[in-house]
Amino acid sequence: MLSIVHRSGTRWSPNLSRFCSTNSLGSLVYDKYGPPTRVLTLQQAGLPALQPHQVLVDFLAAPINPSDITQIEGRYPIKPPLPAVAGNEGVARIMQRGSEVQLKKGSMVVPLLAGAGTWRQSAIFDAADLHVIPDDISIEQAATMSINPPTALRMLEEFVTLEKGDIVVQNGANSAVGQLVIQLAKAKGIHTVNVVRDRPDMEEVEHYLKSLGADVVTTDDNLKAALASAGLPRPKLGLNCVGGASSTAVAKSLAHGATIVTYGGMSMKPVTIPTSLLIFKDLTCKGFWLSGGAKGNDHASKKAVLNKLVPLLRQNALSTRLNPISFRRYKEAFEGPKTQSGEKYLLTFD
Repeated sequence: MLSIVHRSGTRWSPNLSRFCSTNSLGSLVYDKYGPPTRVLTLQQAGLPALQPHQVLVDFLAAPINPSDITQIEGRYPIKPPLPAVAGNEGVARIMQRGSEVQLKKGSMVVPLLAGAGTWRQSAIFDAADLHVIPDDISIEQAATMSINPPTALRMLEEFVTLEKGDIVVQNGANSAVGQLVIQLAKAKGIHTVNVVRDRPDMEEVEHYLKSLGADVVTTDDNLKAALASAGLPRPKLGLNCVGGASSTAVAKSLAHGATIVTYGGMSMKPVTIPTSLLIFKDLTCKGFWLSGGAKGNDHASKKAVLNKLVPLLRQNALSTRLNPISFRRYKEAFEGPKTQSGEKYLLTFD
């Protein structure tokens, strides 16, 4: 039985007796773009008849990711036809299957389609658009394994050939992706230099990130000195999700011929790379979007990445801070206190 620890110390366990199909099912729907608190509503609806190539699934849990919010606001490149069920990530269990489907009833699955609409009790999917997850993976691990872990893994593997002992520098290190970069790098024997914004609880953040495997935790202003103090060589790879002056600091810390990859822009400021670094350091600047390119849209590639993550999840080598909340109380997730950096609300469907 799954249990997830709340920040308050209490635990959530799913009511497994709920997970069966019903005629009236709850979904979080938006029919226009805007702030989730204004446009998102809990609606009841039935499901169409099951086709031979389809399965009926009941969702077990689904996180609230930043991309979900920007999609609801209409600021995300992928825009499902309206009205749409919100949510891009989650885990479900197969309750019924069509006559042509080979997937087993009771299997735990994750959707492979972007914009799948996971914030609902039940749904019908083409079987080809789902990936089976082993039952020894916990529900919270499975619910959050399709977006941030593949983002971190692919950035570590697809831009630079990193070997054991190499260095990666990243800003936004306390974000969900940043924390996963630390954990994945540690599993690969790669050192991480982690930049976070200066804050009153800096000592607490540093302690937490180092507990995940971070080698160095510092700020933009202290990055150069922190590298020198640690006695580490200059990084071969830089990861930027902030932009502005922070992206400049990361670029300046890199080795000759290194690559900086931008996958976000939390500061809402342009990525600024000095001309001298491009000319005399021969830096390469790349962008990354999990849903972009051939791999972002190819089911086989997505399955391969997910399968790579399974052993790490089994070993509990990857963790994500989660704050479970019933999907019926979704407004509290948007109106209540903000979660800690790198923490997510996890919608539950009991």
